[in-house]
Amino acid sequence: MKKNLISLAVAASVLGGAAVQAGQYVNPDKTGEVLLFPFFNADNGNATNMHIVNTTAKTKALKVRFVEYKNSNEILDFNLYLSPKDHFAFGVIADPNGVGAGVITQDNSCTVPALGSANGAFTGTQTTGANGAITRYQPFVNYVYATTEDVDSSVERTMMGHVEVIEMGVVSDMGGVNPTTPTNKARQYASFAKHGATGVPANCNGLSVAWATPGLWATVASDGISAPTGGLYGLAYHINVGAAASFGFEPTAIDNWAAGQKHTDPGTETPAINEGRLVSTIHTGSVTAGDPYLELTNGNAAEIAGAQATSALLMTQSLTNDVMINPAIGGQTDWVVTFPTKRFHVDTAAPTAVVAPFTDNWDGSVGTTTKKEDPACEAVIPGVYNREELTQVGGLQFSPKLTTAAGTICNEVAVITMGSTGTASALSVTTGQSFFSFPYAEGWMSLNFGLPQTKNAISGKSQNMVVGQTTLTGLPVIGFGAYKVNNGAMSYGNAAEHKYQSLNRLPGSITLTLALNAYNQL
Repeated sequence: MKKNLISLAVAASVLGGAAVQAGQYVNPDKTGEVLLFPFFNADNGNATNMHIVNTTAKTKALKVRFVEYKNSNEILDFNLYLSPKDHFAFGVIADPNGVGAGVITQDNSCTVPALGSANGAFTGTQTTGANGAITRYQPFVNYVYATTEDVDSSVERTMMGHVEVIEMGVVSDMGGVNPTTPTNKARQYASFAKHGATGVPANCNGLSVAWATPGLWATVASDGISAPTGGLYGLAYHINVGAAASFGFEPTAIDNWAAGQKHTDPGTETPAINEGRLVSTIHTGSVTAGDPYLELTNGNAAEIAGAQATSALLMTQSLTNDVMINPAIGGQTDWVVTFPTKRFHVDTAAPTAVVAPFTDNWDGSVGTTTKKEDPACEAVIPGVYNREELTQVGGLQFSPKLTTAAGTICNEVAVITMGSTGTASALSVTTGQSFFSFPYAEGWMSLNFGLPQTKNAISGKSQNMVVGQTTLTGLPVIGFGAYKVNNGAMSYGNAAEHKYQSLNRLPGSITLTLALNAYNQL
């Protein structure tokens, strides 16, 4: 992804062995402890297929979390145990027996609970094929947001969202005797997850038993678990067979995220991405000035400090990408714009409690007689150009319009279709779809955050975040552009990651100092 850095070890080497503060950072090698997939969608015949790969020689315990697109409420998570060099493949599809979406897989890697299990009103299924392969399907749920505080409790909200993958720790075999199950084999956690000659793990049920009361993990979750070491990568492709197009994309990889093991019960909503290190290592873009990296230690309240630390890594002043809607070739363009940390900033109790750099609170239900949503909307300023440098200023707005700003993005996962309202989506998406009227057949566009004119018209606040004495400006965002060409019965799809303007490209003459001492400016 966009910003940041050579590895910390290389940075120390380049700088003559200078001590490097342990901060979380976006790894440009695209492996890490945390993977943030910006998008999944399952409406209109869509499916989003995803892969998670353990490139290391160690067994990993992961939390895989799916969140919906409006306010990033959790709709499913489970623990995944990947043995050395293991590869977990799964898809998100429309529920074949319901109205929402869910996860489907024929992969044998161990999950706890086992996919395809009972889950209240959303029971999973397991089907064995003629070749012996087991297809497991687990529906997404609306338990978190189906409350009196949220006017939209529909399962349809699960049709689109994004995915967090968090390494909880390295899994090892343990000796000794489990007091509740007097056999050494009860603690051979890594061996349980290891695949045999048939491609099936030795004992996935042994991992489930360890979590079931009175299993040892149910009492001591850290048994046999050490700190994460990273080395995970991901891959995804969004496909619609009927539309004859597929779009590949990759997650953002964050490394050095955890200070220690974070192994938790699969029935909990932790660890979440606001629980990483409070130190952020970010690139200043001023290598010649001798300060290419800055480490910020967040001194804010604990409940938001972790979210702001991760947000600092992802903040940008603008997104830039191509737009191609040439009717001569049936061109279509969607932009996926995702704010993966937004819920920790905007889903707060009081209307004034929104946390920077976001400026507007989420409220799922407002009004006395007619209830409606009051989404957390952020102002953006678009800049549009064609292929010959022509540009158009003014008169361009997102739908729905906000008359006091040039555009707004309200959902935490937004699919912006380039064209007038009702234009067909390149990704075949209608859930959460919005539109931008692009005036040219081909060209490029930037979405700008954090400028003085993007002060939110609703709250009157600016998009910036203060860490110590350093102000970071913009919003934390990831995503990609999706492009489709329709040629008669044939169509072609392509995806390109957004280009980012790092808000940390500060002039070399500026000396960055923090009020707190726990930092290291390289």
